[in-house]
Amino acid sequence: GPSARPDPEAVDEAVRRAVKALEGRMEGERAAFRAHVASLQKEIQGATHMQELLTRQNAHIKEQLRESELARDRAAKVQHIEYVKNVVVKYLESNDPSVLQVLGTALHLSAEDMARVQRGQTRGGGWFG
Repeated sequence: GPSARPDPEAVDEAVRRAVKALEGRMEGERAAFRAHVASLQKEIQGATHMQELLTRQNAHIKEQLRESELARDRAAKVQHIEYVKNVVVKYLESNDPSVLQVLGTALHLSAEDMARVQRGQTRGGGWFG
């Protein structure tokens, strides 16, 4: 038996409709992808801006820390100078050899330096001789 052949115009129309539907779906997907890409670009811009802010903040904090450490070191040196001054005054008041030992420690004198000072003291040398 003869088989029924589909109408070529009907087939062409069905193909055109299917292609149009696919094109519509693809355009919708492209629009969604474009929107997603734009959203990701905004997120990247925000993250880049945040990174720049954090980098500047980090540099600022490091500078503050450095200044704080310098101030702490200066304060410690001032305290040490005040301590040494008080020990020198005490030694000049008392001429006590134990105070001389404390002074040597405060000044970080070497054993050789301390021996020189002690030799000078036993010879009656010193500041006021």
